[in-house]
Amino acid sequence: MKKIKIISGDQRQYYAWAYLRKMDYDVELVSNFNLQDADVILASTPFLKFSEYVNCDFQSAFPVETLIRLLKNGQLMFAGAIPESISGQFAERGITAVDFLKDSEIVWQNAYLTAEALLGKIITQTAFSLRDAKIILLGFGRCGMNLAMLFKGFQSTVYVYDHHEANRSRASSFGFQALAPEQLSARLLEADLLINTVPQEILSPEQYEQFQKSCVLYDISSYPYGLNLDFAEANALSLYTCPGLPGKYNPKTAGEIIAIKVVSYLERM
Repeated sequence: MKKIKIISGDQRQYYAWAYLRKMDYDVELVSNFNLQDADVILASTPFLKFSEYVNCDFQSAFPVETLIRLLKNGQLMFAGAIPESISGQFAERGITAVDFLKDSEIVWQNAYLTAEALLGKIITQTAFSLRDAKIILLGFGRCGMNLAMLFKGFQSTVYVYDHHEANRSRASSFGFQALAPEQLSARLLEADLLINTVPQEILSPEQYEQFQKSCVLYDISSYPYGLNLDFAEANALSLYTCPGLPGKYNPKTAGEIIAIKVVSYLERM
């Protein structure tokens, strides 16, 4: 049986360990980088923090290049959001890297868990009902789509901005009000909530001045994020940056999804 080591991180790692242990795998949750005796390594999602350090809960700045040098030919590495350059370095050392976020099933499940977790945060952090609230979503990918569907159930008015015309058309087909670039500014004036899902800046400094002060902003995109904290603070706006929501709010479900995918992969080998 293959030996699996799980690099300790958020609670998803613990629940992945618990699931694999229940399935009688030889699995260990570790708080170190002594990984050479492992056949399979399960790292975090996302794999890196600040684009250069291994995402874990026991080292604040452990360079990914150092980790790669510690690994050996023939090992199997599971993680999420592995940069292409790092995948190439794994391949050069004979290490097989499996990126969870290239698996469409996991991505859709993760998007729903992200939307569900954000909904809980919004309900507890805002002073208004979602019923009839005016909400702007920046981006209509998987997370944006799941959020829009959840808000629809609350009878919120949902506006969708996406720079891809195909995504705007898809939003319209679901009954949401799609905004072209030239229409976005006018809707900022009346928004109760704005949620960004895109990891790049979309709003100009001037557009931050157009929000009503009661509007609450959320950014669920990945680093380097898409909303500008300095611009938000300069206009007295509340901005919450919320990366990694499944790991904080529904880690058991998210961790078991990862573990099930590991089992599926190993059973096919």
